[in-house]
Amino acid sequence: MKAAINAGPGLAWWGRWSLIAPALVLAAAVILQLSGAGGGSPHPHEVALASLIPETVPGWKTRDVPLGSTEFLSNEVEKVLNFDEAVSREFSRGGESFGLYVVYWSAGKMPVRLVASHTPDRCWTESGWRCLAMKFKQQETLDGVPLQPAEWRLFSPPVSGPPVYVLYWHLVDGRTYDFGGRFNSIPDPMRWWKDVFQQAALGNREQYFIRLTSTQPLENLWSDPGFAAVLRSLGHLGLLSKGPEGLPN
Repeated sequence: MKAAINAGPGLAWWGRWSLIAPALVLAAAVILQLSGAGGGSPHPHEVALASLIPETVPGWKTRDVPLGSTEFLSNEVEKVLNFDEAVSREFSRGGESFGLYVVYWSAGKMPVRLVASHTPDRCWTESGWRCLAMKFKQQETLDGVPLQPAEWRLFSPPVSGPPVYVLYWHLVDGRTYDFGGRFNSIPDPMRWWKDVFQQAALGNREQYFIRLTSTQPLENLWSDPGFAAVLRSLGHLGLLSKGPEGLPN
């Protein structure tokens, strides 16, 4: 009984400290940012996604797809995501197709944690889609050079239609955001706090969100010349690995 009584104040002190510590770390990071030690002023620049991603590729017809089913919904998506530029493009031939969706935020535009919350894991499931299978940090190569790890998903649409295969990447300052080995319909609390601290210290960094979709396994398209041309354009956005074997040209 005495041991239990003596442990009480220590446990209470630790509980109070666990609540205070994050606030102290956040305050210190804010001070660093305001003093100029946290990454400096942002330097936004024009990316011109529409010209970087090919409008025509060998063997495929191309069309740009609205971000929403109506003009109103497209405007709402733009307001929520608050991006600098976005491209939503479909490539089709015969009865097969694949889609590409790329969004760009310049430095200073959007907090990383907010961009990281707008993945198919959350947005699609909230719209009635169901995830049938998932793989994490999948490593692919392009022309012998590794790409940054991708999140792989297989989704079933809300009403009818074939399942959709998905690969997606979230790049922050040219590096893949680490979603962890889990389905991200709800943000991981530890990563959420980490993003808060990094934002306070480094500001809102440059970001891309890249998503490839198809009703056939995307791996089946990897050797197709048209699909490869699209992937090469994404390599120039930072999709090539930053590791020792994957330094972009």
